[in-house]
Amino acid sequence: MIGIDTSAKIILKHYGQQKQEVQAVQELSELILLLAAREDQRKSNYKEHVTEEIADSLIMIEQIRLANGISDKDINAVIVQKISRQFNRISEETGK
Repeated sequence: MIGIDTSAKIILKHYGQQKQEVQAVQELSELILLLAAREDQRKSNYKEHVTEEIADSLIMIEQIRLANGISDKDINAVIVQKISRQFNRISEETGK
């Protein structure tokens, strides 16, 4: 099987950026709606459903990343910055 990065490039090239951005909104919305519907957590297949929606969302996010020329390094730098900021907030909230 080919890698996720290569697969995402092929899919993005086939459908085009605009169509895949619309699809990304749909996939992310499905995840949001699932998480918002908290009663679904009691269903036996909830974990499987969340896993599928996360996978769909990550596939679309990867295509958006590629379409906009954003590197993993760039994303990781922002993630580190945001996590650090959140840890600072937690520290302020707890007084530690």
